[in-house]
Amino acid sequence: MDVKVLKNSGIIQTTLIIRLFWFAPVFFLISPPVSGQQQGIEQPLKYLANVSLVPSKLRVAQDSIEFSLSGKLPVSSGVLAKQPALKLWLKSSKDSLDLGSLALTKQVGVDAFQKNVNIPFLPWMEGAVLELQFFEGKNKVPTEKRILAKGIRALQLMVRMGQYELGESIPEVGRYDFQQKPLPSTPQTKTVYFQFAPGKSDWNPNLGNEEVRKQLVDFLNQNPEIISIQLTGLQSPEQAEGRNSQLGYRRAEVVVQKLLSFFPELDPQQIKTQSRWNNWFDFRILLADYEDLPEATKESYYKVLLSEESFLEKGIRLKSLPDFERVASRLYPKLRVVKVELTAKPYLGLNRAQRIRLQESLRPGGANRLSYAEWEKAALASQDLEEQASLFASMAKWYDQPGPLLNLAVVRMRQAQQLQDLGSREVLLTEAARLLEAATQSKLNPLILYNQGQLKVLQGEYWEAYKVLSEASVLAKGDESLATAIDLLRGALDIRRGDYKLSLLRFNVPQLRAEDFFNKGIALFLLGDYLGASAAFESSVIQGRELGYGYYGLALLAMESGQFESARLYLEKASFYNPILKEKIRLDPSVESQLFF
Repeated sequence: MDVKVLKNSGIIQTTLIIRLFWFAPVFFLISPPVSGQQQGIEQPLKYLANVSLVPSKLRVAQDSIEFSLSGKLPVSSGVLAKQPALKLWLKSSKDSLDLGSLALTKQVGVDAFQKNVNIPFLPWMEGAVLELQFFEGKNKVPTEKRILAKGIRALQLMVRMGQYELGESIPEVGRYDFQQKPLPSTPQTKTVYFQFAPGKSDWNPNLGNEEVRKQLVDFLNQNPEIISIQLTGLQSPEQAEGRNSQLGYRRAEVVVQKLLSFFPELDPQQIKTQSRWNNWFDFRILLADYEDLPEATKESYYKVLLSEESFLEKGIRLKSLPDFERVASRLYPKLRVVKVELTAKPYLGLNRAQRIRLQESLRPGGANRLSYAEWEKAALASQDLEEQASLFASMAKWYDQPGPLLNLAVVRMRQAQQLQDLGSREVLLTEAARLLEAATQSKLNPLILYNQGQLKVLQGEYWEAYKVLSEASVLAKGDESLATAIDLLRGALDIRRGDYKLSLLRFNVPQLRAEDFFNKGIALFLLGDYLGASAAFESSVIQGRELGYGYYGLALLAMESGQFESARLYLEKASFYNPILKEKIRLDPSVESQLFF
């Protein structure tokens, strides 16, 4: 069969080469408007009414599209021109495929035609239409057109292997070479109190304040990355304290200056101050922890403190309560303070001394005084890819080991994932390939091979990826986690190349993710095991409903069994959790759009 590919931009022709592992990223193309009699009011077909397409809805089998076309032309009607011609096209908004002319065989009263087509699937075909054209004589413009099929189902291309569409969450690809688990780097808050003499706002180190300073030093040594500092200047209800409403505020200002002198690295912009005066709030807080007072007596205190009376009226009533003098002598001194609430966290998992050594080693000409494990801890704790790249690049300078090169390659892969510009993506992926190749020069290991396989998947080199992952699988014996990751990626590739039974052997591992359950469900669906596919798609939903694909899989099963109301509900959920699936649903020839949207 003579098959040609025509580009809309010109008359460039390329020959299709069928290769078992030829795949490319999926682009969901919008089908072009149907021309001729299907624009506006549909006209009855005059010549192409008797046409049969098997199967009626096109789909990809392994890496190809296969269908047969047959029909008859009404030659005995007397209206058919001499030398009629038929031509078959596969068209999308960007690309077109000339499937050639159909030979006519004269029979009694009719001209019959029949054609078998088997072509390799290309990504643009998913949103294409199959169009049959009728020509009268030597006319170059078709007299009549008929759309035989809209869209081509290609479930194999839906398997999740790190790819995503714009608007979906970006999958995390690659695996680092870390020897330890990341330490939690969540913010911690340290609360301390600096004491002041009655009625005074002068700094006095002899009131226990030096010990408080040491507590802050210890806290900042372990949590050098300061997030915020809140200071609250307080003053007790004592007469000497209450004469000046600004006493608490002045105390807070004094502590601010002391903190800046104690810790020069503090940013004044991070320090917030406030004060309270003629307020029983802090007394009530202290009373809650005061143990030398019966609960019944405490209740009487709370009744006064929570009343609507003024500050002075509450003070008068409190003095009449049992044991007030003893309570006041214990609690009032604790209100002559500045309360400091310091929130901070470790800097990349490092303490203050380690942070200083890290910053020194990152300076031009600086010396490395960090251990490999400390470098690794810092890189693992970082949440910024560019910062990780800088750390791994420095590690590669200080240590002649494959780990830093491998990890830097993973960073470049993940950075490429975040870019939509194809040129920039290719630059980063090319650098990742160079780094992984350099890592293999030092020592070949299955983790490097796994990352090379994942990289080749991102580059669309699926057969090369499969070969590399097969080699990695042999070397990964004994490393269950890595072996599982390798098998899951190989299983997805098996589905892409049409070996569904082999893929199921790969998915026979514990702890599958939502993406893996969906991939397994696709394999089972394509094998016709709808019960198994249903269980896999349901597990995908349980593991991560926000992925959306599990609901799409359940909709496929519902449509297959004629449960269209259930299918509609599943499709609604799929597009709710993942709006990108709306376009996939629109292109799926098995979805009757008028039923669901």
